[in-house]
Amino acid sequence: MAASAEIQQRYLTLFLTTADFGNDSVHLTHDGLLVEIGRGLVRLGKEHDMPKQLADELDLWGREMVKTFLKSEAAETAVGARGDAWLAFFRATLKNRREWRTEQKQILEPRVQDLIDIVNRLAQDLENRSGREVLVIVDDLEKGESSAHKEMHQQLFQEHYETLVQPQLSIIYTLPVYFRALPGSRIPQEQTYAFPAARLYSHLSKMEDRPDLDHELGGYGLMRSFIKRRLAQPQVLPEELFDEILLIGGGLFRETARVIREAANYAPLRDGEAVSADDLAQVFSQIKKEYQPMIRGEAVAVLGAVLGSRTGWVPGVEPFLQSRAVVEYENDDLWLDLRYPLKAYVRSLTEPDG
Repeated sequence: MAASAEIQQRYLTLFLTTADFGNDSVHLTHDGLLVEIGRGLVRLGKEHDMPKQLADELDLWGREMVKTFLKSEAAETAVGARGDAWLAFFRATLKNRREWRTEQKQILEPRVQDLIDIVNRLAQDLENRSGREVLVIVDDLEKGESSAHKEMHQQLFQEHYETLVQPQLSIIYTLPVYFRALPGSRIPQEQTYAFPAARLYSHLSKMEDRPDLDHELGGYGLMRSFIKRRLAQPQVLPEELFDEILLIGGGLFRETARVIREAANYAPLRDGEAVSADDLAQVFSQIKKEYQPMIRGEAVAVLGAVLGSRTGWVPGVEPFLQSRAVVEYENDDLWLDLRYPLKAYVRSLTEPDG
């Protein structure tokens, strides 16, 4: 998405992932996230001759924060050594934020407003210099299912949602899928968007174990062209197998690429020079076996309800969306469907003799 020509033409894009935030992103806080956005804008500013004093403002804010809350002579000496040395100490304080006293939180909040002002100045300078609006995409926030991750998600997007949307620039945050159906979510519905799979078939085919692909759909053409672009040697993958690859991939780019990769790995095992239908059958079986351990007990009822529902959003479906056992498609509205390799298996479990 960030690399699309349309986005690049309109926006100056900053793409961040939690891997950029150090090893303890599970402890991320609202001010910690804004700091990482600010640092990303500074890096982007180096490509556009941003004045150094703007970057210095962020470093000064960080040094003052560390001195205020750590009250450590060693930390104070270290952060005075160079501009960005405060960052490691700042990140270290994030682990204990949930235990802070009320007076500490009251001291923090005005400083967060100062941080937002700095982020706004950084973004405005970039917009002035590039002639494009600034768009920040923060990816991978949804990763992790531990109680600590869920606590972090709630803290960020329930307790401090209003703070995170104050910066005067466009920001896309990727959230856990359960936020789509979270009771009492503070995120307005009109600000929550899905990133659905490319739609390959119609609602009429949803109930079929092997849905009929609609070759007239734009999504079908998009995914076929994606397969061709992935192949340096198209002859190793006959075009008559494309439809099966698309079904197994479910309209998801990463999953489709995985199907191609796994099938290509199976071919040499039988001394084949090109991918065959048998190789794809093995990929189909491999994916089904990977998901089978999670399809037990209540999961059978949930996935059976998805399979039997026109739209598919049923209570408890969120973990299966996150694991890609269920995928989300877009028509005039959004609808969910069970992955193709799992349809017959789940149907067999939901039948009386299953």
